[in-house]
Amino acid sequence: MYKIAAFIKFNKKIENKILFQKKKVKDLFGDQTYLNHPVHLTLFTLKIKKISELKIFYKKLESKKKTKSLTISLSSADIFINDPLTGGHTIFYKIKKNKVLNSIQIDHLRKINKKIKVLKDDLYLFKDLTLRKNYKDYGFPFVDKIWLPHITIASIKNIKSQHKFIRDFLKTKISLKCIIDEIRFYKIIKDKHTFLFKTEII
Repeated sequence: MYKIAAFIKFNKKIENKILFQKKKVKDLFGDQTYLNHPVHLTLFTLKIKKISELKIFYKKLESKKKTKSLTISLSSADIFINDPLTGGHTIFYKIKKNKVLNSIQIDHLRKINKKIKVLKDDLYLFKDLTLRKNYKDYGFPFVDKIWLPHITIASIKNIKSQHKFIRDFLKTKISLKCIIDEIRFYKIIKDKHTFLFKTEII
C-alpha cells in the first residue's frame, strides 16, 4: 500500500512568502508538524496498491488532453484551532473560492476511482456523514463544498490560540495570484515527500 498526494505548486513569490512564515514559526517554536513539508496546495491524498497503475493511467489520459491553465488567488490568513489531525493549532492561507478548482478535484478523483484500486480502509475514522460518504466514494473525505483549499504553514502545539504570534498572523494581509497548469504527484512516508510525476491540471 502506498499513500500518494496530488499537490499544486506555486510561483516563487508565493513560495517565498510561505517559507518566510515557516521560518518565523521555527525560530519561535522549533520543529512543528507540517513545518518541513514543501509549499503546496493539497488537491487530495489517496491510498493505492500500485503506483505504476496511477502512472499508466495518467500517461494514457494526457494523450487525450490539451494543456490549459487556471489562476488562483490567496485570500486571507486563517487557523484550525485544536486541529484533530495534529493536536495543535494549524495556521494557513486560504485560497479564494474557485468553482473550476473544485471541479478539477472531483474530476480527477472520479477518473482515478473508475480506473484503479483505491483503498478505503480508514472509513471508521470518519463520524461525520459527509466525510464518510466522500471517503467511501473517492478515498478522500474533503471533497467539493466541504473542501477548503489552503496552503499550510504549520501546526503549532503547546501554545494558546490567543498567543501574540497567532493574533499577528491572523491579521496578515495577503493578495497574491498564481497561474497553475499542472498537478504534481508525490509518494508520502511520514514527513518524507518523494516526487513521482506531474500531469496537466485540466
